[in-house]
Amino acid sequence: MSEHHVGYMQVTLQWSDFDISIKYALCWLSGPMSHIELHCLEPLPVTETGYKSIFLAKGILKDEDEVLSFVSTLLDEAAQSDAWQLHMADRRQLKLF
Repeated sequence: MSEHHVGYMQVTLQWSDFDISIKYALCWLSGPMSHIELHCLEPLPVTETGYKSIFLAKGILKDEDEVLSFVSTLLDEAAQSDAWQLHMADRRQLKLF
């Protein structure tokens, strides 16, 4: 499900077992930056709190596909860390009980 306005979009990304709300502002506060917000009810490989704010130069990401690809790549790369692998092993263990 996605919501689009001129220069703004909100979309949900299914990544691994997580539902992640992504908000993207092409022009943040009328300045030269774009802004991505990630919201999830659980920790992600890029944030222990489930919230992440990312600033980029304006115009680097132009559409929903580019935003989703950027966030997916960011998460995929961060998920390779030893800390995230341990977190996921613990998470799987907890689901067994």
